[in-house]
Formats: sequence, structure tokens, C-alpha cells
Amino acid sequence: MIKKLASGYYSKMLLICIITVCTVTVSLFLLSSRLIKEQEKNDFLKDYDIVISNLSAILTARQNSMANTLAPVFSSASRYQTLCRLYREDFSPDSSTNYSIVQMLGEICRYDQNLRGILLLTRTGRLYQYSPAYDTITPLKLSQNTYKMEPYQLRVLSDAQIDSLSSEYEKPGDHVYGLTGTVFDYSGDELIPFGQMILLYGVSEFSNAIADSHMNEAGVFTITDKEDHIIYNSAGEYTSPEDLILPDVTSVEGNTQQTSAVRRMLHGEPYYHAWTGSSRYEYYTGYQVPASPVENSFSQIILASLALFICLSSILLYVVTLRTSDRKIKTIQAGMGLVGQNNLDYRLPVPKSNDEFTQIISSFNGMCDELQRNVEKAYLYEISQKKAELYAMQTSINPHFLYNTLEQIRVQIMKGQYSDASQMLLLLSKMYRNQTRRNLYVSIGEELNLCENLINLYMYRYGNFDYEFIIGGSLKIYGIPKNTLQPLIENYFVHGLVPDRDDNFLTVSVQPVKQNGENWLEFYIDDDGYSISSEDLAALEEKLSQPVLNRNEDNGFALSNVNTRLMLVFGKDSGLHVSRGFGNHGFRVTFRIPPMLPETLGIPQA
Repeated sequence: MIKKLASGYYSKMLLICIITVCTVTVSLFLLSSRLIKEQEKNDFLKDYDIVISNLSAILTARQNSMANTLAPVFSSASRYQTLCRLYREDFSPDSSTNYSIVQMLGEICRYDQNLRGILLLTRTGRLYQYSPAYDTITPLKLSQNTYKMEPYQLRVLSDAQIDSLSSEYEKPGDHVYGLTGTVFDYSGDELIPFGQMILLYGVSEFSNAIADSHMNEAGVFTITDKEDHIIYNSAGEYTSPEDLILPDVTSVEGNTQQTSAVRRMLHGEPYYHAWTGSSRYEYYTGYQVPASPVENSFSQIILASLALFICLSSILLYVVTLRTSDRKIKTIQAGMGLVGQNNLDYRLPVPKSNDEFTQIISSFNGMCDELQRNVEKAYLYEISQKKAELYAMQTSINPHFLYNTLEQIRVQIMKGQYSDASQMLLLLSKMYRNQTRRNLYVSIGEELNLCENLINLYMYRYGNFDYEFIIGGSLKIYGIPKNTLQPLIENYFVHGLVPDRDDNFLTVSVQPVKQNGENWLEFYIDDDGYSISSEDLAALEEKLSQPVLNRNEDNGFALSNVNTRLMLVFGKDSGLHVSRGFGNHGFRVTFRIPPMLPETLGIPQA
């Protein structure tokens, strides 16, 4: 069916147009639908992005304000030294040192109402817990034999990490997280870290921020570190990271990084997931929300209906139009087939309707009438005209050449060089003996012999040049219109030869070439004489593009004559091409002809 509908050129073009219209319509629909869906998704998730930014700001603010929170520790040197003594020595509940430390830690907890307690971890493996509720310091037993400290680095510890420090640890709330700081002292110019102070904060501040934003309860907000420890989970699940979509932190660079929401699969369900984080403090705040709330809107349904209507209407219009015109097209094709079989008497029947097909049929019948009357006349006229032009142009060379040669002989006689004048007359007689022959075509070898006679004539006038013919012996048998190379060589002596130089050089070369699967003979006539200007070169190219018999001028006649004769015999591809010579000096003429024997070059008689 498709092959039948697209059987003609314009049918194919129309089909391509219909396919293009449908493709563009569908593409625009998909693009518009995607943009609408993306916009709706962004609108839906905009509040979620704000919430994770707020959560991240809360935790960052806690870390940035840690120095202010610990102000009671650094308010006096004696207090700080008392704290350092606890880290160096064993705990003694009744000592005044520990009483001072309890007072100091109490001030810290009263300063920040979200602070739920403090852990003191020494480098020697001792752990103490300060509880604001009891205002006491309790020694705890570490669950691990060794604990890796990272001094001078702010860290966020998850609830599970804090629980793992000791089985005796009493959690001050359902879920807490810890911020770590290093306790150190100076020994000369060296810093000696004694251990870490871990501030315990409740997660209610995060929960309150989420509650104030009135988010969809299906969304889950998380805060994790780079090792996927759960610092906060709005769903209250801190032990099952497999139920969460965790951030991909491998691409984090700089201090902060925030990603746009992407569609991810979790347990076979689609979710939108985004996160923001800080590589400086090594925590990442993200959310995951089911993708189902972001549904196709009414505008997408309207767009889909409109796209479907345009595609179906275009296809229907194409089918109806093609079937309506198919019958008339077949009639015209049948008539053209008969005419193409040389049945010039046949005429297409003219229908009664007055549409474009009727106009085509009437014009076709009129063309057949005119073609039948003129085909024989035009054919015979073209043959005769070509032959007449060829004879006229070839004959027009002879008077011009004779005038130049006789002028050279006159100069030799006036100088008293009668022997040279006699030799020149002999060469001239040989040339005109050949010119009296009525053959229009000669071999390349014969044409080069005539050219050598011409060059020898100029040798008597100028003695300051040399020449060279470069051609393989096997190429000399091919034919060329007589007097093709002679005007090109004579043009060198008239316009190119430099009288004041002794190294003037002329080269005529012929070489076989192959182009587009066809064999050609390429001719090059090069000299190292005067260079032609760009303006004169453009004017000469313009002259070569005009018919020689239509001009009444002398300059450039020889080149135009040769150019026109070559194109009459061999076609437009054999016209002359002129340019500057090698190194942008001198003058070069090139042309090419097919390798044909002289006897095969004759134009059929009318």
C-alpha cells in the first residue's frame, strides 16, 4: 500500500512532507509534554528543595556556632586546664577538679537548649558522659578496644555511632546526633591532643522544621555522612539504609554541592531524589518522595489529542488527494509513453474539466505539434551551422598569420639578411602547402611539426629563447583541429616574449589523464615571459566565454577562435583555461581533448 501511494516523485515528496509534519508534530508534543511535566515536577519538588536546604543550614549553623557553644570552656585558662587535667588523669568523683568540670559542662548545656548532653573521650581510651538531667559526670566503658581519633576535624556522629561507643551509654533522647571537637594543649610549640568532646543534640529541631513546611507525609528527609551513617531520618528509621536512596557523593567538589531531583527506583517503585551537602563537614541532606503524585496534567491530554488530530488529518488529506489525481496522472503518463516511442502523431485526449491537469494536457499537445514541425529542421540546421562556423573560424586564422610572417620577412630583407629571408620563405611555403589541404583535422604530431616551423620563423627574428615539446610518441597519432596550437604559440611571441632576456623559454606538453572514468589528453602551453595582470586575466576569461564570430575586435581573437573551435568539436569541457605560470610568473594556457583519431573527428554531412 505504501509503495503504491509513493510510486511517483511528487507523491514521494508529498509523502515526505506528511511524514515530516507528523514527525515535527509528535516531536513538538513530546518536547512540550516533557517541558510541562518537568515544570510540574519542579513546582511539586520546589518546597522539598527548600526543606533540605533549611535542614542543611540548621546543621551547618550548629557546626559554625560550636566555638560559641564552648565559650564556657575557653572563658578562662584555669577552666580549660582543669578540663585538660581530666583528660590526662583518671576520674575522681569527689575531687574539686571534677566539680569544676561539672559546673562548666552545665553552663554549656544551659547556653544551648537543644543540647542533650556531652561525651568526653580521651586518647587513652576513657569515656565519660555528662547528663544535664542529673548534672553529673559518669564514667563509661568503651565497647571498642581502640577508637580512632581524628584530631582538629569537625565531625558529625550518627545515633548508631554514638551507641556503639559504650553499652553503658544512656541515650538522652529517642534519637540524637553528635558534633565532635578536639581537646588539646600546648607543649612548647607542639600541639598535644588529649581527646574529643562530643556535643549531643536532639533531632527535634529537624522534625520541627519539616512540620512547619507541611510536606507530603510520603516524603522522607535524611541526613547522612559520607559513610552512609544515618544522622537523621524523618521516618524514624535509623537502622535500615536499604530502605533509603542515599546520595552519590563521589562527584562532590568544593565546599558544597546540590543536585537536581532525579528519578530513581527503590524496591520497584519510582521515587524522586535530590540532596545537598557539604564536603567540609562531610554530611549530606536529601529527600526521597514517590513519583506517583506527579501525574499527567490536563494540558498534556489536550496536547496529545491535538497532535493525533493533526497527524490523522494530514494522512487522510494525502490519501484523498493522491487517489483523486492518480487517474489523470496515469492518462498523461500513458500518452507521454507513446510519444516517447517516437509516435509524434499521438495527442492526449483533453478532459472537459478546467483544472491544472487539463492545462498540462493542452500544453503537452501543443508541444508535440511544435516538436513534430521543428525536429528535422532543427537537427539539420544545427549540423550545418556547426560545419559553417568551423570552416569560417579556421579560415580566419590564415590572413592574420600571413600578415605577421610577411612582416618578419620584410624586416630581414631590410637588414640585408637575404639568406635568412630565403629560409623563412621556405618555411612559410611549407606551412601554406599544408594549409591548402582541405582536411580540418590533423594528428598531434603533424600539428607539432607545423608549430616547429612557426617557432623556427621566429628564431630568425629573436635569438633569445628556447623551447621544448614534451609528449610521448604513442600520443602523437591522436587527432586535433588544424591550427589549434599555432595561435597559442604565436600569442607567446606577440605578448609574452621579453626582448631583454636571454633565457626565455616556451614549453608545450601533452599528457594522458583520467577523470570521472573518462580518458583525456591534457595540453599545457607554458612560458616564463611577461605576467598577465589580474584585471587583464579577468577580461581575457570574459572574452573566452563569448562566441568569436559575434565580436568585432582584434585583441584576443586568436585565443577566442581556438577556444570556440575546441568547444564546437569536443564540447564545453574542452575550452581553454588561462592563468599565470609557475611561481605566479609568465602565462599558461591549458585545455583537454578526448583521445580520438583524426579520421573519427569529422562532422556528419547534412
